[in-house]
Amino acid sequence: MPPLRREDRSILGREETLRSWLVKGRDPIIQEIDGLDIGWGGVQRWTTARMADLGDGLHLDFACGVGTFLAQLGWRFHRADLVGLNIDFSGPHEPVRELLSRARVKCRLVRADARRMPFPDCRFDSVSCFLGLQDIEIGFGEEGVRTALSETARILRKGGTLTVVDEFPVDKMDRLLERLPFRTVGRAEQSLDAKWSRPVAERAVELYADGWVDQMRISGSHERAGVRAEVLRRMRLEMERQLAVQGYYVPFGPARMVEARKIR
Repeated sequence: MPPLRREDRSILGREETLRSWLVKGRDPIIQEIDGLDIGWGGVQRWTTARMADLGDGLHLDFACGVGTFLAQLGWRFHRADLVGLNIDFSGPHEPVRELLSRARVKCRLVRADARRMPFPDCRFDSVSCFLGLQDIEIGFGEEGVRTALSETARILRKGGTLTVVDEFPVDKMDRLLERLPFRTVGRAEQSLDAKWSRPVAERAVELYADGWVDQMRISGSHERAGVRAEVLRRMRLEMERQLAVQGYYVPFGPARMVEARKIR
């Protein structure tokens, strides 16, 4: 692996500082699981290094969650005018404001549904979404993802760039964008730099199954329990497969990055 550039070394140091704050006081296994949110195993840093310079343009990161990718954008693109949109800033997303403050990144936060973005047409110079489309799909199905991407096309100026990173296969990404006014200008794939042992993996899949059910916004306790059991079953099967084949567990990936330019 080639040595890190000076800028990336600086970002890596900022990740470590932010991670120390985020997981302080938690048990070692939870520290490893929750600490992944900061940087996502190097994938966030890799993504911003590949993105076109945002300059001093107005940039939207939608389905921004707790704001870790917004922090990376601020660290890489110091002059960009950042806006983060998420359907809520409560529960697991509640630390977003303190996280961005500790990251020393200025950003306006907008609470809204990505399927109905409260912005005028052609408002933004660039848009991104890091691992947010899969959350939208869990909650609102593929049609929800299509609607959010249609909204992205509406609020992005002509010539502006959309950067999406998710686990979706490339052909699915292409299908989601094919009827929208975008031309794909770049594709890339990156594996997560994380190798978890069985104790960490077993705890992680329990937590991720809980998160999956929360994303689905199921209210009935009986239905929640049934869905969680099925999701956990699938996650455990994948966990056991990885542990048997490679001796460690990688919690997601590979991450696939697609860059597209609005052409009309």
